[in-house]
Formats: sequence, C-alpha cells, structure tokens
Amino acid sequence: MSRLWRRVNRLDAPRVAAVAVILPLVAAVAAYAVSASTGSPGAGALTAAAALVAVAASGLVYAWRLGPGGLSD
Repeated sequence: MSRLWRRVNRLDAPRVAAVAVILPLVAAVAAYAVSASTGSPGAGALTAAAALVAVAASGLVYAWRLGPGGLSD
C-alpha cells in the first residue's frame, strides 16, 4: 500500500484533474458527433459544442502551463 501512495503523491494534481475532466467530455463530444451525423443540428447547437471544446481546451492548457503553480515549481 505504501508503494501506491508514493506513486499517487508523485502525480501532478492539475494534470490528474484535467484527465478526470476530459474523459467524460470526450464521451460527450463523441455522442454529439454521432447525433449530429444522423440529424441536422442548428447553429445554436454547433456554437454550444464549439464553446464546450474551447473551454475544455483552455482548461487543459492551464493545467499544462509553465510558470508559477505550473510544472516548473
């Protein structure tokens, strides 16, 4: 058990959180893509999907940033 906790303590918390958030997000975007391919989504739905991807991408960029609080600390 101590080996497990040593390994867990070495993980970078923002990266682990980013991965925990991105996995369900990828599933949601994949489900949206399947739905959009079978139907005809409106402009509002496409805008919402693009905004979701943009917000998620900014969170990932923030998690992998360099500088104060980032990987260089």
